[in-house]
Amino acid sequence: MNRLEIANNISTNIERERIKLGMSQAQFAKALDISLSTYKRIANGESSRIDIYTAYLIYKLTGRFSCELTGFNDDVIDLVKRIKKLSKNQRIFIDSIIDTELALSAYKDESSNKEDLISILIPTGNMTDGMILDSYNVEKLDVSNYRKAFGDALHIGIRVTSNHMHPVYNKGDILLISRNPIRDGDTGIFINAQTKRAYIRKFHQTNPCELTPLNNYGETFYVDSDNVDDMSKWIKFGYVLCKVR
Repeated sequence: MNRLEIANNISTNIERERIKLGMSQAQFAKALDISLSTYKRIANGESSRIDIYTAYLIYKLTGRFSCELTGFNDDVIDLVKRIKKLSKNQRIFIDSIIDTELALSAYKDESSNKEDLISILIPTGNMTDGMILDSYNVEKLDVSNYRKAFGDALHIGIRVTSNHMHPVYNKGDILLISRNPIRDGDTGIFINAQTKRAYIRKFHQTNPCELTPLNNYGETFYVDSDNVDDMSKWIKFGYVLCKVR
């Protein structure tokens, strides 16, 4: 982005945040400890320079980082924005996972590529169709042999702990998962947000969308892609890239 694009994005986003708060420009300027004329220059895209203290006050008022207001985005910023939506206890939980991952990575062989070690989720209890995925162990797997085929699309893995999906997947198989958007024909992991139950289904981009079982075991789910409420019931965890035996 160039300077003009950044200034325009800041003006649009900062005005949007002001309106959300129900404040006039004069009230917002006072809260930011700047003059009304200074705020108007920012809001009109006439200035891309914001004082550090002003940026701090904007965050305190709106919860938005300066980089967010510029329109710049990447996977780290997107992750931070989503973490901010979690409760305090949820953030503490995520923080503990981050601490563990950082501690483990500090003891890895320096010659190895950190991106080639992914986490494998191992569900506890009886892994069945429609299980509640609320408890699992984690192990690490070196997927350097699969990077050439899948590149950065390979994110995480799940170990199959039962034979209920035989012969497609067997007990002990590891499913390599991409968290990218699920495409027509992919085998996806779907979680029903209402029941908290997880399913592995073939995704068919029809109208309505169909989530069909892999081996005729389990029911087919129909999701109306034109119905926001119906779509929001299903969490798309990711899709299967391949299995490892």
